Amino acid sequence: MFLVQSSSGAEGIAQLICVVLLFFFVLFLAYIAARIAGSYQSNVINKKSNIRIIEAYRLSNNKMIEIVKIGKRYLAIAVGKDEVTLLTELDEDEIVMHEATIEPINFKHILDKMKNEKQDKE
Repeated sequence: MFLVQSSSGAEGIAQLICVVLLFFFVLFLAYIAARIAGSYQSNVINKKSNIRIIEAYRLSNNKMIEIVKIGKRYLAIAVGKDEVTLLTELDEDEIVMHEATIEPINFKHILDKMKNEKQDKE
């Protein structure tokens, strides 16, 4: 009455390998799509643009002050949820440019520091 189809172990392993390979292929495609989308949003492509955000400072959840370079002019603007307000125009001499340096995180140092703090409390 009931037909039970049994597959051999080799066929099951082959199907598992195909599914895993397909999973990694889809993961790779998602990675490539994310890289392409990220490059369009980054300043790498926008370096030819006449508008650049030099610095941004968050005041609250939806309010920021930004220094923006438009052409050769520097402007300080306030950005809210639904509005943008010009605060002032800045001279190029007033702008202090900082090179963005990202230091690698030393997790061993952080863990040692946390261990020492825990031992000091005890």
